[in-house]
Amino acid sequence: VLWSLDESQLFWASDDHTIRCWDHEMADSTGEPWTGHARGVYSLSLSPDGMKIASASRDKTVRFWDTHSGDPIGRPLHHEDWLYAVNFSPSGEFVASGGYDRKVSIW
Repeated sequence: VLWSLDESQLFWASDDHTIRCWDHEMADSTGEPWTGHARGVYSLSLSPDGMKIASASRDKTVRFWDTHSGDPIGRPLHHEDWLYAVNFSPSGEFVASGGYDRKVSIW
C-alpha cells in the first residue's frame, strides 16, 4: 500500500498480478487495474517527484508505471528469482530491488 505525495490517491499491489489506484477524495477506485505482471505484485515504491511507481513481483521483474494514467513506462528490469522489495533512491536516479535470490540490485 502506498500513498501519493498529496495523499489524494492510494495505490496497492495485489496477488492477482495487478496494481490498483483508489481516489481518496472520491472514495472510489480510478480506472481499470494496472496490468503487466505475470505473477503477484509484492512491493511498490513512489518516485520522489510522485510521477512514477516501481513495482516488484514474483514474475521476477520490476516494472514502472505513470501515476496519473497507470500506463507502463519503459521496459521491465529482470531478476533471477521472485522479487519482494523495491525502493527508489531519495534522488529518484536509482531503484533498488531484492528478493528470493538473496541479492539486492541497484538499477
